[in-house]
Amino acid sequence: MSIVKMSRLRFVAPKSVRKGLLRELTRLGCVQIDSSAALASDPEWSGILQPNDESGEARAMLAELKPALATLAEYAPAKKPFLSPRRYISERDFYDKPLIDHAVSTAEKIVALNKEIIALQAERGRVSLKRASLLPWIDCPIALDASVGKSCELFFGVCSSSTPFEHIATDAESSGECELTLVNSDREQHYLIVLLHRAAHESVLAALRTYGFSFVQFKDLHATARENVADAETRMDALSDEISRKEEEIRACAPERSALEQAFDALTLEARRDEILASLSATKKTVFMQGWAPTDTEAAVSAVLEDAGCAYEFTSPEEGDTPPVLLHNAKLVAPFSMVTELYALPTYESQLDPNPLMSPFFFIFFGLMMADTSYGILIALGSYIALKRMRPPESGMIARLLKVGVLCGISTFIWGILFGSYFGDIIPVLSKMATGVERNIPPLLFDPMAEPMTLFIMSLAFGVIQIFFGMGVKAYQLIRTGHAVDALCDIIFWYPLVGGLLWAIVTWFMGGNLTPCLITALIGALGVLFTGGRAKKGFFGKLIGGLGSLYGIANYLSDILSYSRLLALCLATAVIAKVMNTMSVLGGNTVGGWILFVAVFTIGHVFNVGINLLGTFVHTSRLQYIEFFGKFYEPGGKPFKPLFYKTKYVEIIREEN
Repeated sequence: MSIVKMSRLRFVAPKSVRKGLLRELTRLGCVQIDSSAALASDPEWSGILQPNDESGEARAMLAELKPALATLAEYAPAKKPFLSPRRYISERDFYDKPLIDHAVSTAEKIVALNKEIIALQAERGRVSLKRASLLPWIDCPIALDASVGKSCELFFGVCSSSTPFEHIATDAESSGECELTLVNSDREQHYLIVLLHRAAHESVLAALRTYGFSFVQFKDLHATARENVADAETRMDALSDEISRKEEEIRACAPERSALEQAFDALTLEARRDEILASLSATKKTVFMQGWAPTDTEAAVSAVLEDAGCAYEFTSPEEGDTPPVLLHNAKLVAPFSMVTELYALPTYESQLDPNPLMSPFFFIFFGLMMADTSYGILIALGSYIALKRMRPPESGMIARLLKVGVLCGISTFIWGILFGSYFGDIIPVLSKMATGVERNIPPLLFDPMAEPMTLFIMSLAFGVIQIFFGMGVKAYQLIRTGHAVDALCDIIFWYPLVGGLLWAIVTWFMGGNLTPCLITALIGALGVLFTGGRAKKGFFGKLIGGLGSLYGIANYLSDILSYSRLLALCLATAVIAKVMNTMSVLGGNTVGGWILFVAVFTIGHVFNVGINLLGTFVHTSRLQYIEFFGKFYEPGGKPFKPLFYKTKYVEIIREEN
């Protein structure tokens, strides 16, 4: 239940085994390889080492597989059950070279077909636009490339339809020798054929331009508009048939989906290994690798390196090193590492894993905020079913989140019994509607809706416990590292100060004797006053420093008040449930009333669970990140990123040698 100890690993491997070696290290899943390319530019090493060059063949093949899978998903979507798990495959079958080669060939075919479909669709779009532009001219009686004698001109054009055609024709014909024929009109334009004598060209056009006239040219088009539209429609049908045929060819590749997915995962791992190899320094026959491995895996890693003929060494972290952080926890605590990772990992130097310290509080606070027996069953059961059906990787974020859901559902169930909440107050509400007699299951502790002040005091009490516990952890850290005086001055003196003030507030409300409380607080205040500025110079500097430290009491009190969100979220869940229950029985004990009840009850409580599940997770996490971690936590650790089977479509079953 701590930060795993790391060993620095350095080794030289023959180039001939580099890829096979990385495969074996991936199989182990416990070695992080860091870049060593910088050594090639180091004057001390530049004469020996040079950047390692890798072909990147896997990356090139992936460039075909990724769009192929996307295309297949578009034209032949896979029908998978809800929350379906990934397909299992053995390590031996995972790297199946013939299968991968066949999958890449299939992917190239799918990608080529998709490119042809895109080109055909683009051509169909162009033909469709051409057809649309010709439709207004479909009743034109003459060919679009028609011409007349030398003394006359014939052209097509459009002008604004805001003026009646007769008025336009009269103006044009009065300005010169011409004849206008109206082919079509729509809301915006008149479509015209203009026949005029060449001598009247300028005068007629001047008259037409006053109505927004512009020429229409039918480049490379012959015959009539109707014939061209018919040709376009024939071409569009042919293109659609060709597109459908190629789409069917893509759908015919659907049985190859599993092979494509397996090849994608295998090549993704290969591409990642190629990236790592490209980040290394090398000689003509060897590559130099360095990284980290958990100390307790040295024997297993050594066996792999020796089989590959490597020269290697394990050393302890040196000054200036920043080892990666790997957390190892007990089975019940491990899922809560997801909460910590959403914030930040601890530094390796702190050697303090916060998860065993934080997880009990997270478990309690989450349940207290939701606090409904039925909601707890839904959360725990839903998370458990999703976990079993999806079977996500054990160390993955989804698996840990679902496990946290199961545990927090149990906590919600327990608090629901303590507070007597079963879908809010549905038992008394429903019993009264159905029988006219109100029945209820009494709470084992108290009803938060009836006693909100009791819940408020309980929330603050939990806050005091967690904050004082966090301060104790910090004191322990200081004492462990030889700073016992700092622990006394910066932590211990705050216990009587904060505790005494809180004791005084409670005693004042109860009408008791305040003297012992104030004496306790005074002892703590004097301790903080006289030691808080010990690092300052001079009497006044130390005094001002001590006074500044005393101001920290406001931070402690505000942190404690932050735990009132436990009250707020608990009441929010209960109030929304109560409102939904009240609305659900408005129809009374009738057929329509029961239909209304089922609808409002289902929708209302699904909404309540959803909205408060998110709010509860956020606010519970916030209490850990700000109020608790703020007292002792040292964030900033780099995550341990070993070579391992990180796949998208298949789950690899590890095999023993």
